[in-house]
Amino acid sequence: MDIALVSVTAISLTMAFAMGIVAWRIIREERRRSDVRVASLLTQLGRPPDPSGDVSSGLHTHGRVPPPPLETPVPDPPSEPRPRRLFAAVTGPSVSLRPFLATIGGVGIVLALGTVAMLSGRDTPPPALSERATPVELLSLAHAKQGEYLAITGAVRNPADGVDRGRLSVMATVFDRDGTLIGTGQTPLPVRALAPGGETPFTISMPEADRINRYRISFAQDQIGVPHIDRRETPDAAVTTPPMAGGQP
Repeated sequence: MDIALVSVTAISLTMAFAMGIVAWRIIREERRRSDVRVASLLTQLGRPPDPSGDVSSGLHTHGRVPPPPLETPVPDPPSEPRPRRLFAAVTGPSVSLRPFLATIGGVGIVLALGTVAMLSGRDTPPPALSERATPVELLSLAHAKQGEYLAITGAVRNPADGVDRGRLSVMATVFDRDGTLIGTGQTPLPVRALAPGGETPFTISMPEADRINRYRISFAQDQIGVPHIDRRETPDAAVTTPPMAGGQP
């Protein structure tokens, strides 16, 4: 989980840095293009040279003043809609950055939410773990030799304040006289699910009965150990001859 969290954080920082560089370069390019368009528009809107300079020079050459014209043409001032339309074209391309910036923001939000979810998930224990912490009760335990096998029988109960337990199994661990491990076995309980307050018998057979001197019984649910409490009235009553029984794992 720690490696995954570090990897997600590193990828998030790398993507944010790369997106920042790309956004900065695009904005800089848009500004440069905008400056070029503004300069071009200002050049197009500039007035042509005034021809009155040639007329005045002619006046000084001939030494006389021509009669004023009856009508002096006055150039029309530039209309307002035209420059507005031209300058609107300059500011238009900057709007294209909005989807890109929105995408960057969305990616950042998703990565942040994923990181927060991973961090919060580490501190929350899974519900199944608390359920398995409720112990079951071992009611009886006995054994009998059947040929080369040792048949271990007993009964287990789910307490009334427990939870539904499905896919329960009984596990046996056997040892020789020197305490050396001989082997382990596991057998599902004969019921599909053990409801609160319910009980069921179980049987598990282990080979090499002549070598077995001691055994331990435990329970599991989905291959995860389930604690149990020894509720036998006389735990040693069933132990008349070797092997010796041990209820606790």
